[in-house]
Amino acid sequence: MNAKTEQLTYRQIADRLGLSVDAARARVRRGGWLKITDNSGTVRVSVPADALTTPNVQGEQPPEQPEPTAPNSPPTDGVNAELMNTLRLAVTTLQRELDRRAEEAAQDKEELSRLRDSNADLKAQLAVAEALLTEREHPTDGVNVRGERPPRTWWQRLLG
Repeated sequence: MNAKTEQLTYRQIADRLGLSVDAARARVRRGGWLKITDNSGTVRVSVPADALTTPNVQGEQPPEQPEPTAPNSPPTDGVNAELMNTLRLAVTTLQRELDRRAEEAAQDKEELSRLRDSNADLKAQLAVAEALLTEREHPTDGVNVRGERPPRTWWQRLLG
């Protein structure tokens, strides 16, 4: 069994084998080839290399496809060099933005911690204020709500 495979879309399989896209889908299904859907929803199929070298319906060999360039290989022309420079610049810009946002996140975490401490202090002050307010509204030393003392009993008047 040949372990070499290529990752192709249904459209690429159809073009390489000279089939319609529906026929390529059927071929993938019959062959039981591994299908992977990427984050953008594109389905890529692991196609065995020997399946791509079989003659197509008309009996012709499919045209030779150039080997894909490895990610770290040097560019072969000016267009690739310009594209590589543009991509490097984009990566550098994105890295700076990521670093800036990481710093902002760290500052936000510090601010959150400070606000939590402040919130705890304010809750304690609120509890004290509520206790004082409750004491004023419902005194416990015999004074009623209007600030008056209740009438004295007969024995308090006699002895007092």
